[in-house]
Amino acid sequence: MYTKSEVLRIAKERFALDYGCKICDFETAENIIVENKSKDEPIKILCFSGKIIISASNDIMPWCEENLKNRVPAWFFEYPKLRRIDRKLNEFGYEIEDVHHYYLPNPDIKYSETDISVKWYDAEDILRFENDSRFEEAFAFDKDRPDILAVAALDGDNIMGMAGASEDSKTMWQIGIDVLPEYRGRGIGTKLVNLLKNEILKRGKVPFYGTVESHFHSQNIAINAGFFPVWAELHSSKKRI
Repeated sequence: MYTKSEVLRIAKERFALDYGCKICDFETAENIIVENKSKDEPIKILCFSGKIIISASNDIMPWCEENLKNRVPAWFFEYPKLRRIDRKLNEFGYEIEDVHHYYLPNPDIKYSETDISVKWYDAEDILRFENDSRFEEAFAFDKDRPDILAVAALDGDNIMGMAGASEDSKTMWQIGIDVLPEYRGRGIGTKLVNLLKNEILKRGKVPFYGTVESHFHSQNIAINAGFFPVWAELHSSKKRI
């Protein structure tokens, strides 16, 4: 089982690869800007470990240096700042795609086994739920981050909710959760996320959980299941007509 510091180290290693920076960059106080060679995403931004890492294309990098590099990380994703970034992206035919914040597991928090009936699914079994609108948050069905493990809560033969994990990288798997409306308010989401988190850790991977500012119920599930908030990320994409 990982320690909290090991979980954070693995996350830094992943971001160093994703953003083209060095692990030691996370230990400095200065925000940094690195070149983004992706043709699909001219800018992506990470707020992590009290600093900002901006991955920007050559076209937008000078503007980032002037307008974003010296910002305070804690307040970076306030709406007026996001609006300025979005307007600049619009000039290049792009826009902000999403801004999410993310959680990592706290290994120091221990939970007893759940009292609900569950069923586990591996990658092949998960395919049966493709195009099932009940579980659009639990599963990605994305070849770049394949769904690899899931657990369902059962009421007899009926599924009450489902938590799924996608292999977003070789070391980190992302958790998603859906609980059917008639079963909400019973703590099922928290129990499933906790079960899946623990199983992922047993398999030597680091689970993580993402949500948005306004989804308080989702945030509470993460915290109650033993996660703690760690980073926020902005992604951009081609502007939709």
